[in-house]
Amino acid sequence: MKRAVSLVLIVVAALLIYWGYDLQQQLETQLILQVTGETPEQVWHYYLTGVAALLVGGFSLWKTF
Repeated sequence: MKRAVSLVLIVVAALLIYWGYDLQQQLETQLILQVTGETPEQVWHYYLTGVAALLVGGFSLWKTF
């Protein structure tokens, strides 16, 4: 059961990181970046949540072996 949860966390992490990247590439985000010089917070939320889920999932999967 722990392996399944770990694998789900890793898949969700990959999706969050992809969505963050996709959001960062959108025209609206590029305009905000050009005007303010900063990446919008929503992009960082996707990235940080994805990395956190990846670390937890990877650590849990590693501990089950």
